[in-house]
Amino acid sequence: MNNILQIVCLIGVCILASCSSEKQLNATAPLEISVSLQKTPCFGDCPVYMFQALNNGRATLTVGRMLQSRFGVELKKGNYEGVINSRDLSEIAEYAKTIGYFDLAPEYDNKKVMDLPASISSIEGHRVFNRFEGPNLDPLYNMIEDKISKVKWYPISEN
Repeated sequence: MNNILQIVCLIGVCILASCSSEKQLNATAPLEISVSLQKTPCFGDCPVYMFQALNNGRATLTVGRMLQSRFGVELKKGNYEGVINSRDLSEIAEYAKTIGYFDLAPEYDNKKVMDLPASISSIEGHRVFNRFEGPNLDPLYNMIEDKISKVKWYPISEN
């Protein structure tokens, strides 16, 4: 009888302990776009692409037209995936901070001016559409493109 009472008490304590304690889930940061850069078409030989890197390093690249001279690699039109170093993403964000990127207006454009390519960037949630009379962000774009050129890109097969 004493053993049965001990077992019942033990089961009761286990039930109470499991009800009163909070279960902790692994807290992982939600996946967000950390850095993106899109270049739209022009009437010349400018590159046309959309690059996005998530905060976990997973990156995608959609190529419309890519210049080997710009990236050191010839990528055909299509969709690619790869992994970018988290240190590279941090360097981009730090550089953006030093040049005042996060203080820029969200859009530099004039809808009446036609046929100009746009550079659309987003870093840590701050998006800048830069097409006409905007700040010179070429050093930032060059830095991002340099990081893009270091990624090993793999074609994404379409099912």
